[in-house]
Amino acid sequence: MHGDATATECAAEVGESPQSCSYHLRTLAKHGFVEQVPSKDGRERRWRARVGSIDWDAGTDADEDFQAAAQLARAALLEVGDDIVREYVTHERSFSAAWRDASTFLQTTVLVTADELNAIGEQIQEVLAPYLAGSRERKPRGARVAHFSVRGVPKP
Repeated sequence: MHGDATATECAAEVGESPQSCSYHLRTLAKHGFVEQVPSKDGRERRWRARVGSIDWDAGTDADEDFQAAAQLARAALLEVGDDIVREYVTHERSFSAAWRDASTFLQTTVLVTADELNAIGEQIQEVLAPYLAGSRERKPRGARVAHFSVRGVPKP
């Protein structure tokens, strides 16, 4: 789901109860991830994302609990990202040739220092920033939401 939505609409998307989604939306709002937006009729409570992407370090200076939570969150994001790509591949033939040609599958190996790997991540964020849905004044004709999941990790 993209754009603003009610807790009920979010619930239908993720298979949870509206009450559960309402609780989680309020919690996300408390931490600045979502915000309430005015509805057309003033009766329903609509929410929209305030964050277009998520990036955080491993918390190497943080306590063990934070590091463990960050590791779980990264694993969940990895799973979500892989599910989105898997769903695209499953339905790839339903997309136009232009969208299939535009789809990007890049896997490469680079030889870098830790500082260089960090710089690459920052450069990728800079390239994507103008295209974040929240930073665009209006949706260009023919635009669709596209998923980018970038992983740059040292090889074990």
